[in-house]
Amino acid sequence: MEVSMDGLRKRLIADYNSLTRKLNESIKDKSFDPEIIVDPEEIRGEMNRLRIGLITLAFFYMEGEFESLDENTHFEDFAEFEIEKD
Repeated sequence: MEVSMDGLRKRLIADYNSLTRKLNESIKDKSFDPEIIVDPEEIRGEMNRLRIGLITLAFFYMEGEFESLDENTHFEDFAEFEIEKD
C-alpha cells in the first residue's frame, strides 16, 4: 500500500517556518546575550500542530525499513499549564 505524505510534510514545514519567524521576531537585545521573549499563547498552535505531525510521522513504519515504536514513546506537551492573563 502506498501512502502520500505530502500533506503532512507541507504542514510540518509551514508550522516550523511560522514558529521560527515568531521566535526570530521575538529576539530581544541581539547583542552579546540575546533573549527570546514570547507569550506562550502566540506559539502554542504551531507547537501543538508540530507535535501532532511528529507523532503521526513517528508511528508510521514499513516492515524491513523502519522499526515500530513502543508504548513508552513520549512526546512532551508545550505549556501544558493554564496561562493566567492579567
